[in-house]
Amino acid sequence: MAEANGGLTIPVGGVGGEWIVKLPSTKFNAVPENEFAMLNLARAVGIDVPEIQLVDPSDVAGLPDEVRDLPGRALAIKRFDRLPGGEAIHIEDFAQVFGVYPEKKYDRASYKNIAEVLWAEDGGSAIEEFTRRLVFNALIGNGDMHLKNWSLIYPDGRKAEIAPAYDFVSTVAYLPRDKMALNFVRSKDFASFSLDRLSRFAAAAKLPEKLVLGTARETTSRFLTEWGDRKHHLDLSNDQVAAIDKHLNRIPLAQDD
Repeated sequence: MAEANGGLTIPVGGVGGEWIVKLPSTKFNAVPENEFAMLNLARAVGIDVPEIQLVDPSDVAGLPDEVRDLPGRALAIKRFDRLPGGEAIHIEDFAQVFGVYPEKKYDRASYKNIAEVLWAEDGGSAIEEFTRRLVFNALIGNGDMHLKNWSLIYPDGRKAEIAPAYDFVSTVAYLPRDKMALNFVRSKDFASFSLDRLSRFAAAAKLPEKLVLGTARETTSRFLTEWGDRKHHLDLSNDQVAAIDKHLNRIPLAQDD
């Protein structure tokens, strides 16, 4: 999906906001519900996900009536860039890291470039988390993991860490032929996402192959188990579940497990 999902994101509660609220999309059906389901599934797979909840737009204070009356629910995300007292924690997305204008967030860097920075800044733990997210988003068919949807956070004001996960949406549920947002070993085709390509990715980014492939295998196994157990109990329509199942059938990594 070449731009955000057509919804509106606003901070709510206190100066600067304690929560981010993402309202229903005017372009696609049930996007907040989709993201809520994918983030909960990501948490079950072992990914670092902030506190989230689905809310009725009419329950969000300060919205104009025409927004409060939008059909569907809104997604509320607890801000992870604030300390308990409300002080800001420095955070920068990878468009900022690479000095890329937002309109070029799909074009000017690749997943290899992100991984190289994470490896240099935070070593193996960051690469494990990065690999989990990369694999997870390939498996759900998220074609919107561009530079602004990966961030660094500085909890102590000095050392960079990979920030908690956000903006996980199965875009293939709306755009069946969607592709990856950034190049992955010179390809954006989900159908090329395999263990062999991950091995080539690790070599190109100078990452420990054993760490990348081991994390990928573990994440895929956990994902397939959790998806099989939960898919009919998540906030997804039958059509969305069917779209993700169809997508999984064309992902080599899901068949290699």
